[in-house]
Amino acid sequence: MTWPDFVTIVLCIALGIVESKRGFVPAALALIGLVLVLEIAGASYRSLFPGMSYAGGYATTVIIGIVIVAVLTVLVKRYAPTDIGSFDSPLAGVLGIVSALIIAHALYGAVILSSPQGMNAPVYANSAFGASLYELRGWHAFLDFMGRIGSSDVAGPSR
Repeated sequence: MTWPDFVTIVLCIALGIVESKRGFVPAALALIGLVLVLEIAGASYRSLFPGMSYAGGYATTVIIGIVIVAVLTVLVKRYAPTDIGSFDSPLAGVLGIVSALIIAHALYGAVILSSPQGMNAPVYANSAFGASLYELRGWHAFLDFMGRIGSSDVAGPSR
């Protein structure tokens, strides 16, 4: 296990507890926001921070996005009724753990970008969770493929 694995475990525990206290609706909004943050960061970190290294620009974009999502979900929790009943806390805890895994995905992405060896870097190659979490991008490719079913070029790249 490497240091990103320990960060992943701590994030899962911490966000599971925090989100179970906040409730399902803020946790669901945070999860949606985190997915959007990763999509935006992956596509635009080079253009947003051209003077920084790839890892620094990516990490900065993700951190700014996480702060924005956190502020928005706090405002939703404060000013809107969000309790959905008896399943509110357990469902929110599960969403918190999923959110932590998404943040860990961003962490592993920054680790890969920061190393000249990329995915062969010891901190990633010796990681217990690295391949499992970073390969969440495989789900994106699968969903992209499923979205092309019914078109004339199913196996081709998306446009």
